[in-house]
Amino acid sequence: MNANFFIALREGLEVSLVIGFLLIALIQSKKQHLIKSVVYGTILGVIISIFAGYFLFTAFGDLKPNVEHNIEGVIQLIAAMLIFYFIYWLSNQSSINISEKMKSEFKIKDNNFSLFLMASVFVIREGLELVLFVLSNAQTIAFAGMISILLGIIAAVLIAYIFIKTTVNLNIKIIFTLLGILLIFFGGKVFTEGLFSFVDTTPLIEKFAYYGFVVISLFVLFKNNLLAYFKK
Repeated sequence: MNANFFIALREGLEVSLVIGFLLIALIQSKKQHLIKSVVYGTILGVIISIFAGYFLFTAFGDLKPNVEHNIEGVIQLIAAMLIFYFIYWLSNQSSINISEKMKSEFKIKDNNFSLFLMASVFVIREGLELVLFVLSNAQTIAFAGMISILLGIIAAVLIAYIFIKTTVNLNIKIIFTLLGILLIFFGGKVFTEGLFSFVDTTPLIEKFAYYGFVVISLFVLFKNNLLAYFKK
């Protein structure tokens, strides 16, 4: 499995949880007639995300080598910052908080169009974020890379289904933390490549930047655990 699998798993997991919670809420509130709006909105969001990804990858490939190199560097830095933000957010969450955050993404409305629009916009937002991450790892875009993305999304849907059905038996914080650790190393890679796509340096400095990103991110992720340990 390459980085695309874990990126797709992370993005797909959030989408699956939010849409799953929304469907469950509609069923529990006896508003099953609104479910089709969420399903259609989700399908539209997926279709638009696929077309947007295809357009961006095509446009990216048609650029002149020097322009493509600079844009790729910017995308890699943005991807690294998004990963660091996710790590920072995750470090301050519990499993309960994560579940509540997923649920707070939506508000039940007795309006087919509102639910349709909400589902499609949310899926598009996460889909474009996935495209951004994958573009930052553009050298892996091939048939194997696409398969990895598909497997990541399938795994995300299955995990979300298990979590929603058996919330007591599955600790979503652990899953997000494991994904966070894996993404930290990917973040270090794209941060280093993005940063030094504009500046010439030595392999030693590149390693220093890579491990600097990794160590700082790991510290942020586990800072509360470390503080609790030293307070004992």
